[in-house]
Order: sequence, then C-alpha cells, then structure tokens
Amino acid sequence: MDRLTQLRKQYLELTNHALPQLAKSRNFPVCYNHCFQRIILDNLFGRCWYEVLDRKRNPAYKQLTEEQLEQAIALANRVIEQPDSYLQQLNRNSLNWRGKAITS
Repeated sequence: MDRLTQLRKQYLELTNHALPQLAKSRNFPVCYNHCFQRIILDNLFGRCWYEVLDRKRNPAYKQLTEEQLEQAIALANRVIEQPDSYLQQLNRNSLNWRGKAITS
C-alpha cells in the first residue's frame, strides 16, 4: 500500500469511526462522520473546504495531497487528545466561515 492510500485510510478511520464513537461519551457538538470531516477540512484550509476543493469531483479526501492528509490526521488526533472545548471551537470556526454562526 502506498503512502497516499495509507493516509487516506487513516483519515477515514478517524473521521468515520474513531471520532463518531468518541462523540457518544464526550461533549462534542457533532456526532456524524460528515460533520467531523467538514470541521477538519474547513479548519485545515481556514475557510469552507469547497472554496478550495471541487465538491463535484472526487470525494474531498481523495483530492488532498499527502501533506494535507497528514495535517488533517494531526487535527483529528488533536480533537481526540484535547478537551471537548477544542472541537467546539473548531466547529464554531467552520460555521462562521459558512455564515452559520452559533448564538449562545
């Protein structure tokens, strides 16, 4: 298996399984895989991911370079390691970039 394939597999494992599973026991603002992927990709690019990637082409993760995948995986791992407030802030960032700010 080449490096790119390994990174894609790791990214999908984190966003499709590890993070949604953790959401059951943590105070995460989201629980679905596509929400984790939105948050991670938006924060990776510092804006809405589909302003950078073509959402009509391949799935977003297949358009990422090795370096971008490594950064996305590191971000997902930080979500696991950090307090719940970390993901809450990343989610707020993502929603703000999309014009959907949360009011508390």
